[in-house]
Amino acid sequence: MRKLALSDEILLSVEKPARYIGGEINMVKKDPKKVDIRFCMCFPDVYEIGMSHLGIQILYDMFNRRDDIYCERVYSPWVDLDKIMREQHIPLFALETQDPIKDFDFLGITLQYEMCYTNILQILDLSGIPLKAVDRTMEDPFVIGGGPCSYNPEPIADFFDMFYIGEGETVYYQMMDVYKEWKKSGAGRIEFLKKAAQIPGIYVPQFYEATYHEDGTLADFYPICEEAPKRVIKQVEKDMSDTFYPEEPLVPYTKATQERVVLEIQRGCIRGCRFCQAGMLYRPIRPRDLDFLKKRAQKMLASTGYDEISLSSLSSSDYKELPELVYWLIDEYKDKGVNISLPSLRIDAFALDVMSKVQDIRKSSLTFAPEAGSQRMRDVINKGLTEEVILQGAKDAFIGGWNRVKLYFMLGLPGETEDDIEGIAILSDKIAREYYAMPKEVRKGKVNIVTSTSIFVPKPFTPFQWAPMNTKEEARRKRFFLLDKVKEQLNARSIKYNCHDADVSELEGVFARGDRRLNDVILQAYQNGCIYDAWSEYFHYDRWEQAMTDHGLTMAFYNGRQRAEDELFPWDFIDIGVTKKFMLDEYKRSQAETVTPNCRAKCAGCGAAKFGCGVCVEAR
Repeated sequence: MRKLALSDEILLSVEKPARYIGGEINMVKKDPKKVDIRFCMCFPDVYEIGMSHLGIQILYDMFNRRDDIYCERVYSPWVDLDKIMREQHIPLFALETQDPIKDFDFLGITLQYEMCYTNILQILDLSGIPLKAVDRTMEDPFVIGGGPCSYNPEPIADFFDMFYIGEGETVYYQMMDVYKEWKKSGAGRIEFLKKAAQIPGIYVPQFYEATYHEDGTLADFYPICEEAPKRVIKQVEKDMSDTFYPEEPLVPYTKATQERVVLEIQRGCIRGCRFCQAGMLYRPIRPRDLDFLKKRAQKMLASTGYDEISLSSLSSSDYKELPELVYWLIDEYKDKGVNISLPSLRIDAFALDVMSKVQDIRKSSLTFAPEAGSQRMRDVINKGLTEEVILQGAKDAFIGGWNRVKLYFMLGLPGETEDDIEGIAILSDKIAREYYAMPKEVRKGKVNIVTSTSIFVPKPFTPFQWAPMNTKEEARRKRFFLLDKVKEQLNARSIKYNCHDADVSELEGVFARGDRRLNDVILQAYQNGCIYDAWSEYFHYDRWEQAMTDHGLTMAFYNGRQRAEDELFPWDFIDIGVTKKFMLDEYKRSQAETVTPNCRAKCAGCGAAKFGCGVCVEAR
């Protein structure tokens, strides 16, 4: 029987002790003494969120397929256990063996959102690993980052030995083989990093230097050793149906954020929304074969006992074989009580037909993401969605029996006017009117419309990476303006308005387009008690503001200015395929309110064709 790292007394004193004991269904068990490499995967947030992340499930399965590697997991301890571990000097441990993280060869940290950055330092600190990579010795694991935020790794570059730029299925095995050779050689830590830097997609921050102009903008960014490439090229999994995907995913004993089987039907997106980082980073779109998906669905549902399967994609409707897959799932599992979840689906006749078959209409709500309230702004952001389509979708849904609708919008989009903001309230009301236009005997009570807005944050590798971001004061003014406009609508009582915290969004904006000078800001904020910044009850804006001031930096520098067309960005050394020229052309098209067709309608020459896969070669 495994010996737990925490005593019964501690486990009984913290919230949700199941977060820390491991032993979940489908957990991999190996003898750590019989493997060559111990790799710990980390999601720097609370267990329930991390356990819902598909990327870690894929990598966990991939690493553990090799007999010479044992991949384990760790998540951020919640604040109650964090306090106990510090007071009692308990080192952070992996769930599988309950061994200290410091005993591992690698600590791989997935970077899904910017507001987890202080939690990265929490993980390192509790593990007894020096916070800065240059201070680590042969006794410490190599710390490697990956995921969406690694595409601008500079604000946290000091804390990582390496970043993996791209999709994990491609060169990780190669790195593990290089590591085994290095370990046998007896060479020093820097020697392994030099070997790693020569692997495609691996970025070693300490092998690069940055210089700055007097105005604070980046002057130059260059490698300082011959092993480090000038540009790091994103790694792409080209064949999504001949690759790693778990058949027996982990199932937690405690409730996770998402309790379902996740079936990734394709990777990437053809839509080209100008605000969407994922849509650019994961180009080109690469669908999985229908047979591959059917087999994985059967095996995962059988091995987990879940009664729900989610078809994951940035735009599910663009999967060509979606009807065949969905109707097969309905037919296969109609008598087994399995619910089918279809996120990111355009609401059309097919979607409504499917939802009526797989969801309880009385309990479920439909989700629309118009993103902007006016047609002008939807053209600016290249949303490719007209008001007519939105209203028709809502009307069809109401006829089909739904009376609850969720609407998602952004405030602070480039070029936004008060008319565009008011358009959010007007569109919400128009959707309500579609419901009340139906005969009374057809309606099912009152319509319930939840309109939510988030603050737009310009992200690297999007056409809006040049654009200024609204200040928190501007964002608040716009929120109150919109609230007043919602109250003016005929069906105001049927519309509930929710909005996101502008303070958190402002800091997210700083991290998203930040540079290396932010490393010491993040370190100071952490040392002053900042962790779980994504959780509003633990977010301390004043501490962040003080840390910025103490290092001679301002939020306005990173968020408030229009960037010059020729400005060198901290992330320009990364090649994602999509070119900077294409993104600048798209930014100019947004200013002209010109729509760019999707990838299947017409190739826009974004640059992703260099990878030779997916939609880029479909027509050949």
